[in-house]
Amino acid sequence: MYNVLAMIRAAQLAAVVIALVLVLSAGGYGIARGISADGQRPATTWRSATTCQTGTAQEIPVVNSLTLPTRLPEGVCLTDAYYSTTSPTTLLYSNEQRDKVFLVAFFEGGTNPAPTGAQVQLGNLVGYVEDTTRQDGTRVYDVSFEKSGWAYHVTARLDQDNQVTPDELHAVALSMAEG
Repeated sequence: MYNVLAMIRAAQLAAVVIALVLVLSAGGYGIARGISADGQRPATTWRSATTCQTGTAQEIPVVNSLTLPTRLPEGVCLTDAYYSTTSPTTLLYSNEQRDKVFLVAFFEGGTNPAPTGAQVQLGNLVGYVEDTTRQDGTRVYDVSFEKSGWAYHVTARLDQDNQVTPDELHAVALSMAEG
């Protein structure tokens, strides 16, 4: 009985993560289409990211002005990257057990409307933390900041199935803010 409940919880977590990824990817796709419509293509470079499939650093295409995380929680690696035209809009990170899962999302042009939540210092940048509990009891933690014309979000659903901590999310955000 316990294994069935654990499998159901894992499936629910996966469904929520997939839904969040799809929403964030759709937003990134719309932004990228707007940029492409102007005939401007952002310059792309290859950046190193440790991927779960190989366990080693792999090169992924990234717009020059984006910074990828350089510090990740122990055992966590890049699981998947969702792209718009030329750059990732959402990166999914997890560990092998899938009990530490979070997203890193990028939006060109900064945040609109203005960011909300408690201010937090991320190196030389000011970021914002939103710790929200939804009506269904789901807790969502988001660290956001702006850098080089991009809005960054490090987001996770925090519950008994996802053991990533707010401190770990802050460390990921700080690594990108300082990078």
